Amino acid sequence: MTIFSQFSIGRSALRAFRVAMNNAGYNTANAYTPGFSRRRIELGAIPPVRTDGGVTSVGVQVQSVKRMRDPFLDLAFRRESGRFGADVARSKSLRSLEPILGGVENSELRGSLSSFFDSLEELVIQADSKVIRGTVVSRAQDFAATIRRTNRGLVEARQAADLEIAASVDRINAVLSRLQQLNREVVGLEAIGQQATDLRDERDSLLDEISDLMGVRVVEASNGQVSVFLEGSGDAPLAGVNQRALQVQKDSDGFLRILVDRSGEMVDLTDTLRGGRLGGLLRVRDDDIVGYQDQLNSFATAAIEEINARHKEGYDLEGNAGGSLFIPDPPGSSPASSIEVNPAIVANVDLLAASGVPGETGNSDNLHGLLSLREKDIASLEGRSLAGYAADFLAGIGSDVLESTVSLEASTVIVGSLDAQRQKVAGVNLDEEAVDLVKFQQAYEAAARYMQTVNRVTETAIALIRN
Repeated sequence: MTIFSQFSIGRSALRAFRVAMNNAGYNTANAYTPGFSRRRIELGAIPPVRTDGGVTSVGVQVQSVKRMRDPFLDLAFRRESGRFGADVARSKSLRSLEPILGGVENSELRGSLSSFFDSLEELVIQADSKVIRGTVVSRAQDFAATIRRTNRGLVEARQAADLEIAASVDRINAVLSRLQQLNREVVGLEAIGQQATDLRDERDSLLDEISDLMGVRVVEASNGQVSVFLEGSGDAPLAGVNQRALQVQKDSDGFLRILVDRSGEMVDLTDTLRGGRLGGLLRVRDDDIVGYQDQLNSFATAAIEEINARHKEGYDLEGNAGGSLFIPDPPGSSPASSIEVNPAIVANVDLLAASGVPGETGNSDNLHGLLSLREKDIASLEGRSLAGYAADFLAGIGSDVLESTVSLEASTVIVGSLDAQRQKVAGVNLDEEAVDLVKFQQAYEAAARYMQTVNRVTETAIALIRN
C-alpha cells in the first residue's frame, strides 16, 4: 500500500464519517418536523485501484442517503385515509343536524304535533269556545312552523356541505398542481445524480393529504414520478407531469357537480366519488340530507292530506262545511317548505270545523275524527301514524349519526395503527440518533488519529531518506 493510498483511506474516512455525523444531526433536528422521513447513510468501499504493485484499497465513500419509507405501509395508510376522511366529513356533518332536530323524545317536531292534538282534546269539551279555538289555530301554526324550520335546517345543512365541497375541490386542485411541479423537480434532480429526499418528503405529505381529501390510488413510475387515480372512476387527475384539474358546475338546484376532462369530454363524477372528505360531504349532501328531506315531505304531505280530509267532513260555527286547515292543498312536491295554516282560518277561528252536524255549534263530533289521526296508521307513511313516523324519522337520523360515529372510531383506530407502523420506519428515534452520533464521532476521531499516524510515519520516512 502506497503512502498515497494511506492518505486516501484516511481522507475518505474523515469525509464519510463527517457526512454520517451531519446526517444524525439532521435527523435529530427534524425529529418533530411533520412529514419528515428519517435518512440513513449507506457506506461502502471505494472500488480498489489497480497498480503495478497489485490492487490497492483507497477508502470508504457515502454510497447513498436513503429515505426510510415502507411503500406497502404507505399504500395501506392512504387507502384507509380515504375511508377515514369520508367518515370524518360525514360524522361531522350529521352531528351538526342534532341541534336542528333534537332527540327522539325531545324534538320540536313531535312536541308540536302532540301539542296540536292536545289542543283539539281541549276543544272537544267546549267546541264553541273562541279562546280554545284560538289555541288550536296557534298550535296548528306552531306545528306548521316547526316543519318549515326543520326543512330550512336541512336545506342550510345541505348548502353548508356544498360550500365545504367547493373548498375541498379548490384544495385538491392546489395539491395536484404542487404534486405536478414536484414530479418535475424530483425527476430533474435524480436524473443528474442528486438526492431529492426533501422534495420526496413534501410529495409524500401531499399524497397523504390528497388521499384524505378524496380517496385515491397512488402509483410511482420507475423514473420517480407519481400518478394519482381516483377510486371508483379510475380517472387520473395527475399522470406524472400531466394534471387534469377537477371542475365544478352548478346543477338546476344550485348545487355543485364535479367534473373531469376525459379525453376532451367533461364527465360528471359526482355520483361516483365517495372516498375521502370530498366523498363524505357528497354522501351527506346528496344521499343523507336528500333522504331526510324526502321523509319530511312525506310527513308534511300526509299531515296536510289526512287532517284536511277530516276537517272537511265537519262544519264550522256558521254551519258551513269545513275547508282546508293546512295549505298548500294539494300539498305539491315540497310541502315541508311551505306548509301553513289556512289564512282564512287564522283570521276567523269560527271557520274551524269542529261540529259533525251543521248548525250545532256545541257539537264536537268531527273533532273525534281529527283526534283519531293521533294513532291512525296511514298507508302513505308505510302503515305508521303521524307521531310514529315522526319518531322513526328522528330515530333514523340518530341511528345514522351513531353509525357514522362508530365508523369514524373504527377508521381512526386503523389509520392510527398504520401511521404508528409507518413512524417506526420513517420516524426519528432520538436515542438511536444519539447512539449513531457517538458512533460516528468516535469513528471520525479514529480516522483523524490514523491520519496523524500516517503523517508522522511519512515525516519519519522522509527524514530518514534525507539523512
